[in-house]
Amino acid sequence: MAADDEFSSGYGMPAHPAAAVETFSEYEMARALRTITGHLFHYTNTTAAITGILATGTLRLSPYESTNDLWESQPHYPTLSAHHDDRSLDAGFSLWEELDRQLRLHTKVGCLTQDLALPTHVFNPDALRGWAHLSLWAHYGDGHTGVCLRFDRAKLVESFLKHAAPAAFAFHGPVRYLSSQDSPPTRGIDVGQVAEFGADAVALAYAEANKDVLFFRKHFDWDSEAEYRLIMVNQSTGFDYVDIRDALTGVALGSAFPQGRVQELQEALRPYPNVTVENLQFLNRRLHSFPFQGSVPQARPLSSHIWPAARREGPLAERLLALRQAETEAETRRQAAALLVQEPLAHLTEGGARLVSQLRQWPETEVGGYSRTTAVPEGLRLRRPGVPGEVIHYERGFLCVVENLPSQSYTLAASAAIQVLNGERLRLHAVVDTEHWLADGHKREELWRSERETDAADADASVAALLRELNSAVQDARKVFDQIRGVGTAQTKKTS
Repeated sequence: MAADDEFSSGYGMPAHPAAAVETFSEYEMARALRTITGHLFHYTNTTAAITGILATGTLRLSPYESTNDLWESQPHYPTLSAHHDDRSLDAGFSLWEELDRQLRLHTKVGCLTQDLALPTHVFNPDALRGWAHLSLWAHYGDGHTGVCLRFDRAKLVESFLKHAAPAAFAFHGPVRYLSSQDSPPTRGIDVGQVAEFGADAVALAYAEANKDVLFFRKHFDWDSEAEYRLIMVNQSTGFDYVDIRDALTGVALGSAFPQGRVQELQEALRPYPNVTVENLQFLNRRLHSFPFQGSVPQARPLSSHIWPAARREGPLAERLLALRQAETEAETRRQAAALLVQEPLAHLTEGGARLVSQLRQWPETEVGGYSRTTAVPEGLRLRRPGVPGEVIHYERGFLCVVENLPSQSYTLAASAAIQVLNGERLRLHAVVDTEHWLADGHKREELWRSERETDAADADASVAALLRELNSAVQDARKVFDQIRGVGTAQTKKTS
């Protein structure tokens, strides 16, 4: 088993735990499979959603000139060519300006956001969802007080194309983001054609021939928008609208959506009985989506509780210096302890990897392995530097979780950990427990636990003995696990 796939001893990772989690989380995100779903999202303020989109059943396509990327909002100068007979025509900036004016006058844009799903094992599987873009909430969702509308992409595109008139060009697709595009490779403009057919007709034909580089390329700075566009180029010089009544599937309320507008929104959604509503809540730098229950969470009032004075006496500068010194000393001890247990910890981690491989043979389960110290009882865990109590120099461990399928029904967990104490003494922990997911709360039961201390010199033998006992305890616990989840003994014997 590769350390990247499951738990590892931690060597080569940043020393600070938060940095280690951050590094792993970003690495996990970078290599995770990304699946484009069949949803598209549109951020807007509440008033526009209620009185505009929901009331009319349409999504407005805005003028191309309202785009915010300089690649698009500023004039584009295609190459101009002319036959010998047409060289007397004025083909300078005035023609470029007229072509650009005609193109912007007749082009309308519908801006949506693609929806990317990540595997469920990723730490934050919702990180790239269409409703989870913080910058879009800030820019277009009225500072998180607005809404994000969810559409069925196939139905929305079908409605968009049906709306296009015979003399219109309708394009749709994802935007491609580039770091540099000094001069888009577009087909040039023939001055003779302008004179023959008119600047308006040539501009529209030019837009059709070069639609990809004109309408579906933006600077990489806008990459976070994950934009999907509906482009309409036609004779009209006003707004265009797309019927969304069959395509709208959901509404996500911003994390600061006002309770005072809930009833108004619910009234606007009456013509859409199959549309689901969710409210978003922001916690620890992450948006979470919850089913809407009729009201939105209110901001928690500031606590009036006054925190007691520090146990240590002295001015702030003195206490801060003592804290920094305690952190420095603890880091020195941690590094020495990590080297001391490098070999036994590697054996412990390898044992955890082997256990995961065995557990994955159990039928109707999903098994995961994680770097955790859950085997250590709460009262014996490593304390922060300077906090009174037993000094633990270092602790690491693994956790194997066997989840019965369907998920969130019944789980079995096996874990082990190693701690470094004073005097090069080690403490080893191992535990097997179960958790039953019940309607009135989860029931956790500890089936087996082992704890022992040893000298560093005898650590390898002690780790080997602990792993043997843990494996035996897991096999004993399987009988209870399979009995509760209803897996037959005949099937169990085949995978033992």
